[in-house]
Amino acid sequence: MTKKQKMFQEKLIRHRQNLKTHFRQASEFLVKCQIIKPYVEKGTLHGSVCPWEIGNSADEGAFPILEDFHDTLEAIWVWSYYTNAFREQSFQRNIEWAWEYIVNNWKRFIGKNESENKSLYDYSHILFSGTFYTKAFNDNRYEQLILQAGNRLENHLKKLKSTEGREYCDPFWMAHCLGLAAKTLKRQRWLKTAKTFVERSIVNKENPFSKAEREPRHKGLGGHDFFSKNANKALASISCLNEETVEEMLLKDFLPRLPSRFVSRHIDENAWNAHLATAIGKAYILTSNERFLSPYFAIMDELQKRDVQKFAALPRSPSFLRRESWVTFFYAHAYSSLA
Repeated sequence: MTKKQKMFQEKLIRHRQNLKTHFRQASEFLVKCQIIKPYVEKGTLHGSVCPWEIGNSADEGAFPILEDFHDTLEAIWVWSYYTNAFREQSFQRNIEWAWEYIVNNWKRFIGKNESENKSLYDYSHILFSGTFYTKAFNDNRYEQLILQAGNRLENHLKKLKSTEGREYCDPFWMAHCLGLAAKTLKRQRWLKTAKTFVERSIVNKENPFSKAEREPRHKGLGGHDFFSKNANKALASISCLNEETVEEMLLKDFLPRLPSRFVSRHIDENAWNAHLATAIGKAYILTSNERFLSPYFAIMDELQKRDVQKFAALPRSPSFLRRESWVTFFYAHAYSSLA
């Protein structure tokens, strides 16, 4: 083993040893984002997770308390991961409150129009968090919501002509979530549709990945830029294809296009880089190729530096000073990818 290999193996050991601490801190932070007592005790918003930390925003008067459907689902995933992995029940009530909010507000956010970008994103998150929760707790109470979301997403991908959608309507994130759910729930039709989409849109392309530094960037004011297209393509491939096919593609096409350092972005760069790290981490787990560890830790080390309060919680970028629930999920998801 070379000196460099030894260094990365030692970093990997420390990283895994800190998994419980990271998820406990992230879970505690997300409690600060949940709209519960003393802010509300019941009603429409109760149980929702606000995009940012509520205590500071309410005291300072600069940030309103907002509900967010998919941020709530992301918090469910983090709390469920911690509860399941470490057999601690500290956040069980928070999970229950969050699910009550999702169920009670389902029809407001999951519309009939499948072309609505955020509805597609919400379908994906229902599959992503819902199936993880179902498997972790052996709890089928939300199965009908998951099946409805999966059927709609499967129908959307089956008809989709363009793969240019980004952020809330990135089809590769949809395919990733559909593939994960299909395997967990043994829905062969979903898996066939997701696999066909991935083969057509990624496997059969001569150059399916671009240099990470040259990925599409958000332009202008407003909007988001939280998803790495390369990452979503890699994740979709991992969840939908057989391991031999994926391993060859990750090593041949994905690895050479990874950055050697944290990638500067116009907005949402903490979330974007964390999402890329998630795909890199999962690529390492699948291939066991240590060349994935260098770009992974280059990104994660920078994110750790930016977590100035050492609470496993981050803002979207240096210019946005409020720590946020959704970015904290992206960070936790990236951290768990090497576990």
